Amino acid sequence: MKGFLLVILFIISCRETNHSLNPKIQYLTIESSDTSLHNINGNWIVKGRPYNGYIIEKKEGKLIAKLLINEGKENGVAHGWYPNGKKKYERNFQGGKREGIQKGWYENDSLSFQYFFKNDLFEGEQLTFFENGKPWQSLHYVKGYEDGKQKSWNDSGRVINNFTIKNGRLYGVIGRFDCMSVYKK
Repeated sequence: MKGFLLVILFIISCRETNHSLNPKIQYLTIESSDTSLHNINGNWIVKGRPYNGYIIEKKEGKLIAKLLINEGKENGVAHGWYPNGKKKYERNFQGGKREGIQKGWYENDSLSFQYFFKNDLFEGEQLTFFENGKPWQSLHYVKGYEDGKQKSWNDSGRVINNFTIKNGRLYGVIGRFDCMSVYKK
């Protein structure tokens, strides 16, 4: 009997939970193509009321996107998949705003991008990669504006841009060649 209870407790503890759900609300699932679903000024509405549930998108019968909506606003982790089932992206939302780490992958499973958001604005280092896994860009932001070191590479790993932005002004080497002049904004 004790073994049976341990198995039940193990199964219950391993179930996926979504801490973004309000237990007092009944959550539904609606397809993104449903004509009763509307986004009005950042609010997801169904039949004149704020939507609570998942918006899903399918392609050829396969689930390719899933987004949780709570009281009309995006909340929690949005997931996207390629038609073959491989992960395409994960995006985090709080109260309808992008928040925290956002990641995307190429179909070969290599990282495509890794962005950071705070209150729906870029914050900190934003990274993009080539499909071969090599870095493409490293851009730095403060409250949604480029600020700090900015760097780009070509697909073979050669630096093609390397400059700094401070107070809206550009400093450093801009462009593909070391002999490029500095451009002031």
